Amino acid sequence: MRSLVRLTLTEFLLELREPFSAFFSLVFPPLLVVIFGSIYGNTPRPGSGGFGVIDLAVPGYVTMVIATVAIFNLPIALATYRERGVLRQLALAPVSPIALFASQLAARAILSALGISFLLLTAELGYGLRFAGSLPSALAAGILGFLAMMAFGFALAALVPSARTALVVAFVVFYPMLFFSGMALPPEILPARVRELAEFLPATPIVTLLRAAWVAEPWSDHWRALLLLAAWTTGSLAIATRRFRWQ
Repeated sequence: MRSLVRLTLTEFLLELREPFSAFFSLVFPPLLVVIFGSIYGNTPRPGSGGFGVIDLAVPGYVTMVIATVAIFNLPIALATYRERGVLRQLALAPVSPIALFASQLAARAILSALGISFLLLTAELGYGLRFAGSLPSALAAGILGFLAMMAFGFALAALVPSARTALVVAFVVFYPMLFFSGMALPPEILPARVRELAEFLPATPIVTLLRAAWVAEPWSDHWRALLLLAAWTTGSLAIATRRFRWQ
């Protein structure tokens, strides 16, 4: 247990010292709230169920924090460790592989929670964030989304041969989700055909479930999102366990 805590703390501090990681996990989503809040405000609009632009955008921004941590931070860190022989040394050390992966998961959970806290605090203090759902439902959606996206990140880490490749793959994977999954843009403004295709991106079901929890919609109305989330999680874990290399 002590080694797990030590590994988690070390990994978390390393992430905070990485400028790219810290900016896009902790600063960029709250910055988007300020930018779009300054442009559109957060006054409830007709046909929006009493919600403003920021209210409906926050679930996507929460997903953005999780996706940034899982798609950029995790694969690049593990690929770097593999290149430098750190993973091989850890495999020979008296630390179980479970503790290593658990520390990676825990460090990213702390980083995600910190980024989401900054985001929600900015939206609440700056624009009077409205939340009509239940907190347990929102937490469940966030935790399921985090675990699914982390599984996807571990799968990417298992497939990429180097840290440089991991960065390129992260950009290629992340940006379609950023614009088409509802993380940065409301899915309602996209053409119907694009929305149908975007439904199968890894981040889309997370945004869907978080928005449902946010506006108090039952999850039974979004069973396709639950199935897609389960499929992405299962498939990613299968790839990660079969293809992960220590060196």
